[in-house]
Amino acid sequence: GELRAHDPARYYALLLIFMATMATVPVVNNLGVMWVAIEATTVVSVLLVSIYRTGPALEAAWKYLVLGSVGIALALFGTMMIYYTSSSIVGEGANALSWTELQRLASTLDPRVMRLALIFAIVGYGTKAGLAPMHTWLPDAHSQAPSPISGLLSGVLLNCALYALLRFRILAIPSVGAGYADHLLIGFGLFSIA
Repeated sequence: GELRAHDPARYYALLLIFMATMATVPVVNNLGVMWVAIEATTVVSVLLVSIYRTGPALEAAWKYLVLGSVGIALALFGTMMIYYTSSSIVGEGANALSWTELQRLASTLDPRVMRLALIFAIVGYGTKAGLAPMHTWLPDAHSQAPSPISGLLSGVLLNCALYALLRFRILAIPSVGAGYADHLLIGFGLFSIA
């Protein structure tokens, strides 16, 4: 009795789009396209969180949309910084964000830019992954979403954001060293646990 007559069809269509966007994240060979896929998961999952249209569900969806969009905008800035430093080596175009190309030339990327890019990526994708202090959307969205969507949020979506973080970590290590990347991630992880 919580859904209107046309809501089940809308729910299943959004569910399939949600699953397709999450499946896109680990298979694309471009950091820009990966960012687009993660942003698409935000838009679709906000609609799924708010499907009941109750006051708490709409509030949770709005909070998730605002915090998720701010976070993903910061991740975009980190992606643009990687494009900036790699385009000076391989030239402008799609190759500047190609995952295989970036891995090949990771040691030649500007360490100063990579440090900043990694920070923006950790804060940006960390918002989607639920790292503290950007995690405040998580309890509301999970409690207001339908149970299958809540399961996908925690079981798959958060892992997509962590996967994106790992890609940035892999690119940062050859230019800034493992210590810098690992200390940042451990710091955010310990703060999240606390």
